[in-house]
Amino acid sequence: MLRALFGPLLFVGACAQGQDLGVRIHQQVSGAVAWVQSVAPDSMSTLRGSGVVLKDRGWLVSNFHVWAQGGVLSARLGDVPLRLGRTITADKERDVLVVEVLGTTPPGAWAQVPTLPVATAASLLPGMDCYALGNPRGVELTISHGLLSGLRPHLKDPTQKLIQFSAPISAGNSGGALVDARGTLIGIPTVWYDDGGGQALNFALPWDRVLQAVAAPRHDVPPPDEAWLRGWRLYREGDCRQATDTLVKVVVAQGPFAHKAAYLIARCFQRGGHLQEARAAFESILAADPADAYTCYRLGEVLFTQGEMRSAMEYRARAMRLNPDLADAEPFY
Repeated sequence: MLRALFGPLLFVGACAQGQDLGVRIHQQVSGAVAWVQSVAPDSMSTLRGSGVVLKDRGWLVSNFHVWAQGGVLSARLGDVPLRLGRTITADKERDVLVVEVLGTTPPGAWAQVPTLPVATAASLLPGMDCYALGNPRGVELTISHGLLSGLRPHLKDPTQKLIQFSAPISAGNSGGALVDARGTLIGIPTVWYDDGGGQALNFALPWDRVLQAVAAPRHDVPPPDEAWLRGWRLYREGDCRQATDTLVKVVVAQGPFAHKAAYLIARCFQRGGHLQEARAAFESILAADPADAYTCYRLGEVLFTQGEMRSAMEYRARAMRLNPDLADAEPFY
């Protein structure tokens, strides 16, 4: 009789304790989890992710891929901007970014930033509770709960280990915090399977990997492509003749901006009323990248002008499926 009465009460109490632990972890850790953003040198694209402030070291730790395009890097804790200093390491191979933190604006807010303890991979055990904190899809300071599943060899470098864990993460969690049930930082969430072929297959860099990157610092952020920046500036100024002359060189060089340069050349054809050339250029771009929503949109415009209404509508619809924002506004370039 007593067991029948108290069994449900014990169960409810256990749930409440678990919920309270999550609340405590969030309160203990979230003040050190940053919003991180990088704006490309040409201001055409923005990458957003997460970061962790190691107050006792004066570090902001994130993933390299959050700053892979170079440009202006900024970070904040809630509404409080961080004052960033030198780049300590930007390691593409390890996917580690560590930047010096000089303080906050206003300076007095620095006192409120918690100091997080850290743990290396040797102390981790499968089955441990873990919590991921970050900014998935821009939803700031989201916390999720799961289990540490194990340490797995990195596919590109089997000598390196990744932490597998089941706490849900999404785009934007990259560079955030993976902590244990005591609020100790154990890893930096970095990659997950989102193809529908698996569930709770999420991976984080162990703290050891961050220390390795700092011990052998690199600076793998690409320098600005001056030819691309000049072509983009000329295009914005409406000088399509000079822009095309410059952008052709970017395409021929087959650098990281070749695709965008080809798109702008096609846009110059379109602006000048050279519809056949524009159509051929847009079709060539889509042959290389069928998921380019902007090119689908612009090819639809060209086809509409040429009177091919059905094909034009198909490309417009395809563009909106690839990028729903295009339902409300056309591409900004």
